[in-house]
Amino acid sequence: MKTLPERSRRRLVLLAQLLSQLEQDTITSLDIEKLTGWSNSVIRRDISMIGCICGASNGYHVDVLLRMLKKAIGEDGSRERKCCLVGLGKLGEALCTGDMLEGSSFKLVAGFDESVNKTEVIKASCPLYPTTKLEEIIKSQGIMYTILAVPDAVAMSVANRLVSCGIRGIVNYTNIVLTLDHDIFVENVATKTALNVLAAAIED
Repeated sequence: MKTLPERSRRRLVLLAQLLSQLEQDTITSLDIEKLTGWSNSVIRRDISMIGCICGASNGYHVDVLLRMLKKAIGEDGSRERKCCLVGLGKLGEALCTGDMLEGSSFKLVAGFDESVNKTEVIKASCPLYPTTKLEEIIKSQGIMYTILAVPDAVAMSVANRLVSCGIRGIVNYTNIVLTLDHDIFVENVATKTALNVLAAAIED
């Protein structure tokens, strides 16, 4: 999937989520267009990139297409992707005590915070550590992905530490634009950022 254009990758990931919600046996690219707003031709092109042809009139078998999509995005159960959470404030605590990754190939294997007290009192679904152990744990466990939920003031410095010990992808819940090497991938999901993107699309 990393060889595909970014927009195609995003659409295919979302399409896999959409198909997993459907109960019908077949679906056409025209059906997908109605559900997503993506153009029929773009949908067929994106799907053809993973080796699945058809769709305009004959339709795709939903289970077959979903299986191919899951394989392409690594959600077919063939591997486990380790990730960690940095920042155990209210948002971080909610993320590490819930089941947000259930049913995916991602596994939350560690959480970190500057406050030793938080790491001792929060009942999380994974082990919690002070940030002094961040490099040690990430390297020893081979963690590649991070959910970043630290205060904005320290976001950039923490991100640099994460990259220095092998993190390749960051889900960024802070309001800071992280300026990192081009081979480090960042997904910005802060509520304010998301709302501004929506407003830019909706408002004149």
